[in-house]
Order: sequence, then C-alpha cells, then structure tokens
Amino acid sequence: MLYPINKINMAKTIEKYPVELDDYECTLIINNVMIFGTLKATITRLSKQEGTHNIQMSLDEMGELSGWLAAESNHAESQKKSDELGELCDYFESLILNVK
Repeated sequence: MLYPINKINMAKTIEKYPVELDDYECTLIINNVMIFGTLKATITRLSKQEGTHNIQMSLDEMGELSGWLAAESNHAESQKKSDELGELCDYFESLILNVK
C-alpha cells in the first residue's frame, strides 16, 4: 500500500549564517568567483558601499565560494592577488569549521 508523502517533511530548511565582508572583499569575490542569483546581487550591491557588511550565507554557499577562491588563488596573475584570495578562502574555511 502506498502512503501519501507529507510535503512538510520534504521541505528542507536551509540555515544561513552571518558572514562579515568589507567592500573590498565583496569586490574580490565579484571579480574572481562565479556566483549567481540572490547572493551575487547582494554582494554586488555591497561591493559599492564602504564598510563592513553582514551577509547571510548557507554552508553550501560558503563551501562553493571557498572552492572558487582557492582555485583562483592558485592561478592568480600576481602574488598580491593570490595572497588576498587565499586569505579570503581561509576565512570562509574557518567559518565552515566553526559552524560544523
């Protein structure tokens, strides 16, 4: 006998965590990482505003950003850019570890 699937049980709640980024870090992400949707719109908007910003991100979003940042850091055209991207990658990896 088949039982109906309870849609409420299938709904997956995605938890979001605060991530502090300044306008320069937002610009680094926009210029070097492939991001889409709401997260891209939020980071693009914040990259144009001075100061530190609190962005809500899921673990998946942080993990994807971390992976892109690591790859771009390894292939950066200058040592300075490689260091900046690497430090930002380390920041996201530490956030992920603190959440888990």
